[in-house]
Amino acid sequence: MSAMRFGILGPLDVRTDRGEQLAVGGPRPRTLLTILLVNAGRVVSVEQLIDGQYGEDPPAGAANAIQAQVSRLRKSLPVELDGVGYRLAIDPLDVDVHRFRQLAGDGRRLLASGGFREARAAARGGGPLA
Repeated sequence: MSAMRFGILGPLDVRTDRGEQLAVGGPRPRTLLTILLVNAGRVVSVEQLIDGQYGEDPPAGAANAIQAQVSRLRKSLPVELDGVGYRLAIDPLDVDVHRFRQLAGDGRRLLASGGFREARAAARGGGPLA
């Protein structure tokens, strides 16, 4: 079974396992999702999410606003409450930036060991939302 795909190298792009684009909402939920995607598979504290959303001067109800945004995201994405924050329960390699980092690292290692053909094949191993 294929997984959802997420693009953050450029405009936020969320695709279902069938390749259909998923609407995320306005600027705040998109920002929240982007923060979770950058940290895919890891817990992001509520304080980090508030800072990412509002900066140094958050409104009084910022934590409640984060909770409401997460609640909306959870309707279509696997966002989990985990201790002091939230975690997007996905494979980081389903996010283009993490997959790019892995492919680039693989390519560097293969080039360093003289595996030019293998490095070329690795580089062609997948695009941002392949």
